[in-house]
Amino acid sequence: MAPNNTEKKYIAQRTTQNISDALREIGELSSIFYLYYYFNKKGWSVYKNYDEKGYDILLFNKKTGKKIKIEIKTRQKLIGSLSNKNKNVHFTLTEVEKNAADYLIGLWYEYNMFFITPTSELKKMKSRNKKTYKLIVSMNEKNKLNSIGNRYLNNWKCINV
Repeated sequence: MAPNNTEKKYIAQRTTQNISDALREIGELSSIFYLYYYFNKKGWSVYKNYDEKGYDILLFNKKTGKKIKIEIKTRQKLIGSLSNKNKNVHFTLTEVEKNAADYLIGLWYEYNMFFITPTSELKKMKSRNKKTYKLIVSMNEKNKLNSIGNRYLNNWKCINV
């Protein structure tokens, strides 16, 4: 028996949510992998945050007790985008995320590009009368990143350990 219109709408919504959930997990797990790769030998442990609001990953140095909080945002234009030709992405933090996290890691999924920036360097904006903070990366027709993208691309060294 074929699904009716209500069932089709529900299936489409769940599929979109499942893709969003998968992308979030991919971004977080990929970031955990790279954070471990770059910082484990320097005495840092990497943890996924399950308890506190505003960030996804915690770097923790057991010797010094120092904590670094990181928010992860994953963006893609392959599915659900009106146009795959639109080569810009907005990695957006809420005010809570900006205040809680020390760094943003933005993953542009289809290009496998990681952009790492201190949250203090995000551009302050307003959306629906709420403060938001953005890193906007774009790419031209020749797949060259804008200056912001180049500045933060694979900028793992900016994480001050």
